[in-house]
Amino acid sequence: MSITPDHHPIAIGGVETKLPIVALNETVAIALLMVIDQGIAFGSRAGAALADIARPLSPDIVVGAATLGIPVAMEVSRALGLDDYVILQKSPKIHLADALKESVKSVTSHGVQNLMLDRRSVPLLEGRRVFVVDDVASTGSSLAAVLRLLRRAGAEIVGIGVILTEGHDWKAALGEDAGLVQGLAHIPVFRIENGAAVPIPETL
Repeated sequence: MSITPDHHPIAIGGVETKLPIVALNETVAIALLMVIDQGIAFGSRAGAALADIARPLSPDIVVGAATLGIPVAMEVSRALGLDDYVILQKSPKIHLADALKESVKSVTSHGVQNLMLDRRSVPLLEGRRVFVVDDVASTGSSLAAVLRLLRRAGAEIVGIGVILTEGHDWKAALGEDAGLVQGLAHIPVFRIENGAAVPIPETL
């Protein structure tokens, strides 16, 4: 489907980034951030900016969820001078047979997935101050599952840093935890009208 404009400009970490606008269906489109396609400099810049948010919270460890949260967690940990980080997995692997699990449905993925925490990572989280990171807060369902899983492991969530907040549905999904979220920038959701992507006012 051809959409005009084909991108949405947004400043992330002080540098303008052009996000492609892609249709979710015939009536709704989003500005898509694919962190793994943005390059090393982008990841380093975003990681440093999120680390600036995290630093006053004195986190012991950073947690991200696969797949797009992996480079974010790595760059934030690097900028904070932390060596360890924890990644919550979504793909079944032999070492995750006994993992702690939470179901999750993402706006950019089809169907329901399991979010998994390797039980061997629990000692890194139990009783420790955790800063959660992700690329985009959209529906909030993925982040809510992350928080449930981490709390089951005994973690203390001190903050949530995302590169982008998209719309406002994530606030309702997270409830009181929405106050923990800080983003580097905000993007709306778009309505497709006669081939044009028009920001939906209530998502601005």
